[in-house]
Amino acid sequence: MNTEEKTATIDTNYILKSIEKVATAFKDSELTEKNKRKILANLSEEIKCLGNFLHCNEEETWIFCVIFALSISGRDTDLESLSVYLRCNPFFIFTLTPSLDSLVAKRLLIKNSSYDMRITGTRFLVSNFVFSAISNNKPLPESNNFSDVYELIERVNEMIFDRERNNIPTADLFNEVENLLEKEKHFPLIKKIRSLNLNTDYTLLLLYLCASYANETNEADLERFIYSVYDSMGAKIRAKKLFYAESSPLVERNLVSFNDNSFYGGKEIMLTDKAIELLFGDEEGTIDRSKTFNPKNCFLLKPDKIRTTPLFFNEEEKKYIELIEKLLEEPNYQKAIQKFKAHNLHSGVTILLYGDPGTGKTQVVYNLVHKTGRIGLMVDISSIRDKYVGESEKRIKQVFRTYRQAREIYDLCPILFFNESDALISKRYEINSSIDQMNNSMQNIILQELEDFEGILIATSNLSMNLDSAFERRFLYKIRFQKPDSEVRKQIWQAKMPELSAEDVAILADSYILTGGQIDNISKKYLLEHILNDEPPDLNDLKELCEMEYFGREKGRVGFLGR
Repeated sequence: MNTEEKTATIDTNYILKSIEKVATAFKDSELTEKNKRKILANLSEEIKCLGNFLHCNEEETWIFCVIFALSISGRDTDLESLSVYLRCNPFFIFTLTPSLDSLVAKRLLIKNSSYDMRITGTRFLVSNFVFSAISNNKPLPESNNFSDVYELIERVNEMIFDRERNNIPTADLFNEVENLLEKEKHFPLIKKIRSLNLNTDYTLLLLYLCASYANETNEADLERFIYSVYDSMGAKIRAKKLFYAESSPLVERNLVSFNDNSFYGGKEIMLTDKAIELLFGDEEGTIDRSKTFNPKNCFLLKPDKIRTTPLFFNEEEKKYIELIEKLLEEPNYQKAIQKFKAHNLHSGVTILLYGDPGTGKTQVVYNLVHKTGRIGLMVDISSIRDKYVGESEKRIKQVFRTYRQAREIYDLCPILFFNESDALISKRYEINSSIDQMNNSMQNIILQELEDFEGILIATSNLSMNLDSAFERRFLYKIRFQKPDSEVRKQIWQAKMPELSAEDVAILADSYILTGGQIDNISKKYLLEHILNDEPPDLNDLKELCEMEYFGREKGRVGFLGR
């Protein structure tokens, strides 16, 4: 493969290996102008490929490679460290200054002079954008010529990230953003932002929110933005006064709004519909919302990725499950929604599946997602609970906002799935601690959301008697799952272990009151224990595994019918 082919494909491994080879060649080279020519001659192929990739000349390319090597090794990257790395005369290093400044101008390096006023105290770091491009096999735009405005917004976000890591001062961030917008003012979105005549603080916040919108969240933590962008306590306080003031031009012009949530004091900020129309009206249809949708505190369940499992139920559960399956078929669902609206009722379909563990509640929802072709949003309950005051409440609100976004994105109404929701819908606590207060606050939020809910929500729970009464009326259907009866247990045993004889199936089903989940565990353990034996199942071994499944209880007593 010649140099041009390597550059065209931008083989990341080749780029990294070339950077390593160049940096190694210059290390401890006692560099002078004379031996530099010799070193570069031996690296002509790598220098040409890297130069094309970085859009740099020969001098800029080898300097970048050395600083890249210093950066990934965690070493200082000031002029003094360059001199030590190259083992050269410090005065020779000063001749590199024009090339270093050119690399900074191209945003390949970040220059940080905030730590020391001496020139040798100036640090140079590889831009996070460049690290990301190299690691993700992504070409670098030449001279900040971006293919679209979203690439530009992404670059601004990278600048904010670099500022958050204290790589650049706030003043440098502001200057770089203003220079970048001036160069890229041909983009309609940038023209519109510049026409608002905002100062840099508000402009940067607006760009930050544009990035959130492009990433399908349309919301941002204002406190996090202030923390990331401003480099001193005084600057942070000044920024808070600017952004929270009622006279803020972003608020006055109805471009941004605070989420109405008293638990976190209006810290979450978002673009208004007016701002979205103004800034993104020309971009309608260019964002593939379903592909870029990234739900917060939820797992995305895609119908074509779901692994379905045959399930067997008692007659009562079977009747209701078939009813739900029929209801969620799109023609029937749309008819139901129209009927609700005709009678001035909320169109939310809320379902609670509760009962014994291992009876198939969770798998029922997976099967529904697959069968109906609806996207599922499974709430990550463990990620919602947080020790900090207000955070858990904030996240539960976020779940419902994410679901509303999903309803706008997908053609079929998605399913919001609260799996193992016992902690969220159990009876509320008497307040004896901040934890009790948090649990009750979260429940109050869920109750209010369910009151006005539009869409499809399914919750599963092992609760039976401990369900909070306020939740009972907010679930349209409450389906109880009981342990399977003898006939159903026979079907489960036969499905899980088809090699069993009919007689052995009958003995196991009649002798042990087990759930489908427990029978599944037993079949897996039997397979693991006998994986090397090509013999039919041994009934006595299976009986022993059945008795062991009653964890923590006396074998053969609980659930054993004694046949």
